[in-house]
Amino acid sequence: MIESTPFTETRRFKVMRVVVGTTNPLTKRLLDSRFAGPMAKQLLVLRYRGRKSGKTFSTPVGYVRDGERIVIVTNPTYRWWPNFVGGAQAELRLPEGWRHATVEVVPPDDPRYDEVVALQVAKRGPGMLRGFGVEVDDAGHVSTEAKATAPARAHMVLATLQGPVG
Repeated sequence: MIESTPFTETRRFKVMRVVVGTTNPLTKRLLDSRFAGPMAKQLLVLRYRGRKSGKTFSTPVGYVRDGERIVIVTNPTYRWWPNFVGGAQAELRLPEGWRHATVEVVPPDDPRYDEVVALQVAKRGPGMLRGFGVEVDDAGHVSTEAKATAPARAHMVLATLQGPVG
């Protein structure tokens, strides 16, 4: 059963967000080094150009991978995801090195949404999405009613890997 208050609206999440924001610079450096180890199997560095500013940004994000597809779940309060509405190019730091990718937010009305959610749930279980307040069953199915509120709670982001950078 889903809690009435999504985890992302709790004090605990807000404190966690401050801690994560403080540690992000160190996490990015670690993930881009030979010392990343097992952490690199769950976190990647996403490097992208801001649509409005044109500046290059990078942020560590959690992910699951299925071949050349990467799924990232993010909270709507984070500032990086709007750069990928409609799709954009980015670079991802993965265990094998930097890769080019096409990255896009997959909204609930996109035919791929159910597949992307199911992949996330198959690799990590439903806990993360439920923690964001998205009603998802153990098989990764989100009801039509739950899809209506999902964008206010979590965004599904799909990256399709391309060739190596450099």
